[in-house]
Amino acid sequence: MVSVVIFVASVFSVLLFLLCAWLTRASYWRCAAALMGGLIAAAFRFGLDMVAYRFDWWSFGDTPYAPIVTYVPVLFWFGGGLGLVGWRMIRNWGGGGEIAFFIVFVLLGLARDVVLAIGAGPLTINSDGLPLIIAGVGWLAMAILVQTLMQMLVGPVDVDRLAPERIPQVEGDAHVTWVTDRQTEDDPFSFRL
Repeated sequence: MVSVVIFVASVFSVLLFLLCAWLTRASYWRCAAALMGGLIAAAFRFGLDMVAYRFDWWSFGDTPYAPIVTYVPVLFWFGGGLGLVGWRMIRNWGGGGEIAFFIVFVLLGLARDVVLAIGAGPLTINSDGLPLIIAGVGWLAMAILVQTLMQMLVGPVDVDRLAPERIPQVEGDAHVTWVTDRQTEDDPFSFRL
């Protein structure tokens, strides 16, 4: 059952990344940089899990790391998708958006860890509060890594142009009119003045 949930989460994380790329109007290079940041974030999380197992902070059963497929959501959703959302927040709102992004990223990461630890989940967390603090610092470091790598690969947050609007919009001064030049006598919904 746990493997099915992990598989569904992995597929869903890819779809979430694609949705974030579409909604944020990120360029192809920005999306590629976000995926590279996600790869670095997943590798960082893998190393953090191994250190946590060594110091008995948390574990995934008998192995020092989670099943490899559990790092796919970290790559696509936390690294790629949320990295693009963070880029757009920083681009739009500056320092306030950056702080809000880092707070939300850490809270979502900790929520992921708690969900994996509840019930028959694969994650076992030590009972004192230190592992959650370390996990929070780890999620914050991952968010910083993703944003830093995107800026190193593509440039500052406002250097690249946004992709064209993907949802057509009517301009404020444009007039929308219905074409009514063809009215038939048999049409009960047409009328003549």
